[in-house]
Amino acid sequence: MTERRRDPIVMLLTMLRLAFSIPVTRKILSYLDYRVDGEYVVDYVLRGLANEKVAGCRIAHFYTFFLKNLTKAFITLANLDYSVVEEALKDPAIRRGLALVIRGLARYGVTVPQKLPAPFLIVWNFTNMCNFRCAHCYQRAHLPLPTELSLKEKLNVVEQLNKAGVAAIALSGGEPTIHPHFFTVVREAAKRGMYVAVATNGWLMADEKFVKKMKEAGVRYVEVSIDSADPRKHDKFRGIPGAWKRATMAVRNAVKYGLHTAIATTITRYNIDEIEDMIELAEELGAHKIVFFNFIPVGRGTEIIDLDLDPLEREKILH
Repeated sequence: MTERRRDPIVMLLTMLRLAFSIPVTRKILSYLDYRVDGEYVVDYVLRGLANEKVAGCRIAHFYTFFLKNLTKAFITLANLDYSVVEEALKDPAIRRGLALVIRGLARYGVTVPQKLPAPFLIVWNFTNMCNFRCAHCYQRAHLPLPTELSLKEKLNVVEQLNKAGVAAIALSGGEPTIHPHFFTVVREAAKRGMYVAVATNGWLMADEKFVKKMKEAGVRYVEVSIDSADPRKHDKFRGIPGAWKRATMAVRNAVKYGLHTAIATTITRYNIDEIEDMIELAEELGAHKIVFFNFIPVGRGTEIIDLDLDPLEREKILH
């Protein structure tokens, strides 16, 4: 598992929250939420802070100069090098997320939790199509629904999210990776600077070539579902022989190709005694983290409602 470290973007956000908490400074910085030539001023400014060429907008040039000097002063006080901030801001996804927070600060001031002008993350149930028959599936995924969007409609959704300023999009399902529109939609979202995440059973990702293609298309984060450290138990729960082997290969491949990789485990009475084993498995496979999900007995999950934890069992796993 990776260790936490001091993040220059977190430091930058701390500085901005301090600046926006002062009424006079907030008034000055409120123009970051204005549009110039169809683009928010903050977008111009963040590209400028990343030392990228900014189009000839006087307002943007002023705020770039102002914020760059303010940031340098704050970063110096924190014993960090400004070049670290500059390098981080070269990532379009980081700039999108930061822009959304800054627009929220400009529009609503400092709030707890921070109000934003658009969702930071959209989870998109991309399709009902699935190659597994998981016992706990809340969507009872199997075949694609007749009401699913066409490719043209999906790309229209991507553009709407782009214009709203959404920073990240997570494709779920069903199983998004088996859908013929998957790579086209990923490329279009990534091209617009959105951070693209995928929740998957990992079946196709057991093939290195597929993972490489995902990386090249713009996927940044994958969450591979593994519900037991025991291959037989996982395969039974997921309804497919060989599912565990391919899921663990998927995690290794994702890590190898530089994707931020997590294991997703839904906790039920079926695996409640495997928490430590799952953590050890995640470490062995090189996953960056493991996420434990609550079982929601809807969809196919209504057929195994007896596996849901009672309050005492929930308390037990938290200790």
